[in-house]
Amino acid sequence: MYLNNSKLSTAKIINIFIIVICFVPAVINVLLLILMTIADDPVFTPVVRLIFNSFFIISLIIEIGIIIWRAVFLHNLTRCRLYNSILEEDHDGIIMYSDMASMTGFTEAKVIKDLMRFVKRNYMVNITLGRTAARVDLLSDDKEFQVVACPSCGAHVNIRKNGGGRCVHCGTFMRLKGEDQNV
Repeated sequence: MYLNNSKLSTAKIINIFIIVICFVPAVINVLLLILMTIADDPVFTPVVRLIFNSFFIISLIIEIGIIIWRAVFLHNLTRCRLYNSILEEDHDGIIMYSDMASMTGFTEAKVIKDLMRFVKRNYMVNITLGRTAARVDLLSDDKEFQVVACPSCGAHVNIRKNGGGRCVHCGTFMRLKGEDQNV
């Protein structure tokens, strides 16, 4: 795994909290805006209505903007998980940006920009970004691969220790587990 799960979980919780915090006042603003529009109270002169309606509309726009901004951030975290799954399934520890682009359907520039952002913000760890490819760095001393038999078809597959991979013959995903490295 190349995700910093504690950082991702914290960011996700904070963003959901921000969305909820902004959603409640937005609903209240909409209700007050409707109330101010249909109220026939003589206290609400046209100038007072204009001031209140302007305030409610501006605060509503700000709240909706914050909600959209944080929702986009949560969407970016799903892309982070997508890149992680691609890196986990790689067999040689180096994956070209062009290959990642073709697997995700994003442009190569988008892949590079995303990976740079995720590594810089420490959402992804143990990855070195080069000019043309991303390289997986395992922090342990054991950077070798282990040959395992696919549980589905029996083919021999090289899988990075403490990682996972996909069988090149049948497509079954395997993860090495525990100290004894059983599939």
